[in-house]
Amino acid sequence: MDPAVRDVLDTLAHRDYAGLRPLLHPYLWWTDGAETIRGRTKVLAHLAANPTSAPPVSYELRDGQIYRWTVPSEDEDAAPDGPEATDPH
Repeated sequence: MDPAVRDVLDTLAHRDYAGLRPLLHPYLWWTDGAETIRGRTKVLAHLAANPTSAPPVSYELRDGQIYRWTVPSEDEDAAPDGPEATDPH
């Protein structure tokens, strides 16, 4: 696991949103189900209202910070083998 992802997951688990801020890129794209939130301030507000500590199904780093993060949907959480078990065809 990438150290940046591990740091974000640890910080999310402790609900330390002040500590999370420097780990997130200012122009962050956070996808949670069908909703995509753009901007670090809006994402932090979303996370305070909708806490999660699930690992992402995908992410992107920029300048050492999380730039894109996709939270697993409820369907992916329920899948026994995770998202890689689904057939895209």
